[in-house]
Amino acid sequence: MRHTESNLRTLLDRHAHDTTGREPVPNLDAIIRRGRRARRTRRALSVGAALAVIATAAVLLTGPVRPDRAVVAQPPSSARIEPPPELPESFPVVLGAERFTLSLIHSQRFGTTGVGRTVTFTPTSLSTGYKVVCADPQAWVVVSISLKGGEAGGTSWRCGDGVGGHHDRLSAPSGWLKGPQTIQVWVFPADAPVVKVTEELGRCRQFTKSPTCDERAASIALSHPDVLERLSAEVGERPGEWAVGLYDHPAAATPATPDASGPSGDVDRS
Repeated sequence: MRHTESNLRTLLDRHAHDTTGREPVPNLDAIIRRGRRARRTRRALSVGAALAVIATAAVLLTGPVRPDRAVVAQPPSSARIEPPPELPESFPVVLGAERFTLSLIHSQRFGTTGVGRTVTFTPTSLSTGYKVVCADPQAWVVVSISLKGGEAGGTSWRCGDGVGGHHDRLSAPSGWLKGPQTIQVWVFPADAPVVKVTEELGRCRQFTKSPTCDERAASIALSHPDVLERLSAEVGERPGEWAVGLYDHPAAATPATPDASGPSGDVDRS
């Protein structure tokens, strides 16, 4: 049972005198002051114990705090950029019944994606071939090379184990052997918004009957200059390893004569 100060004072006054009528020895005010101090002490001890429990729980949850050891935030580790696979030393060509192999005459490696690259080389025959290999087989590749009438041809698709193609006498420009030639290559990251960009520019629907643009149709539309420009602007230049190789007959060898009935500008993705 708890007693208020008023109850305590009344009880002490009732028993304040002994049988002789003398004033009591105990001092009422002193007793009350001691009681107040005792209550304050008990409250302080209770609060201190509660704080100690909270502090202990915090230490158990977060571990001890060591002021002599500063906590330094570690920067995220950069993703490792894998090199592309090695370019093959030869390029097999099949034109109808005609079969021959081209040799690697020129190659270049690049460490970024998202921007176009121009590679210059000197062909030795009308059967020049090319192949692009990527560290990420899901990367997008676009190759542009001049054709017979001066227009641009080539191929575009996921890199896979290599994207390539070759000329023959029906597809090579008339001045192909008169000097250095160029090939343009774009490699985009695997997550590049190819479908979105081709759809927004209205380039995709002409290559599909589907109500929505799919990846196959988008890959065909990817070679349009406006698509390449928009995609490069959206993606920007990013790290990414890839390489391109040019293949032809050795300069001293007599070029093979392909079958005139063979296909023009075949693409080899093998």
